[in-house]
Amino acid sequence: MNITNDLVTEYINHRYRPLSSRLGQLRQIGEQDNVPIILKETESFLNMVLALKQPKKILEVGTAIGYSALYFAESCKDAEIYTIEKNEYAARSARHNITAAGLESRIHSLFGDGQEQIEKLRDQGIDGFDFVFIDAAKSHYKRFFDAAIALCEENALIISDNILQRAMTVSDQFDINGKHKTNIKKMREYVDYICSDKTLDTTLMSIGDGIAVSIYRGENG
Repeated sequence: MNITNDLVTEYINHRYRPLSSRLGQLRQIGEQDNVPIILKETESFLNMVLALKQPKKILEVGTAIGYSALYFAESCKDAEIYTIEKNEYAARSARHNITAAGLESRIHSLFGDGQEQIEKLRDQGIDGFDFVFIDAAKSHYKRFFDAAIALCEENALIISDNILQRAMTVSDQFDINGKHKTNIKKMREYVDYICSDKTLDTTLMSIGDGIAVSIYRGENG
């Protein structure tokens, strides 16, 4: 993946265990169908973060087939989850999987653009999120972040996934055919933005395809 040695990744993933058989089966389906679900090493990291944070209200941008939303629900038994997906087929699949798991009362599946759906939540008076997970269109991370942070409580944790984009964010040499220039430019701008924002404490990590962990300190920093 250009980020860590494949042998290291294999060694780490060999110790991975799904939270449940349901999630294990859904991961297998997602990986077979090349659905962009969270990587095993990313999930293993989130296990520790969620155990420490114990969030009560989670916002996710990028549902895909619902794997991570279901993972959050199983990992955080008392959490209420709002998850947003723009792709209609993926959103339907996610709703099916959420209903099949009997978790539709805790997982609110929203269809549409991430920013627009977050603003609708704001208009409905839904806020107080203490955990946000951004894993959607890479060139739109900044506007998703800006919309989400307005609904976060102080000390909320915001995790942005895939920030390294198979190391293309780090160097153009990894964009071999030059097809990802826009995503690369936008992600670099986004990383600079969250690392320089005075209201945030942000750490970048080379876990999975790269993650940014930001703690929101409030408007006064």
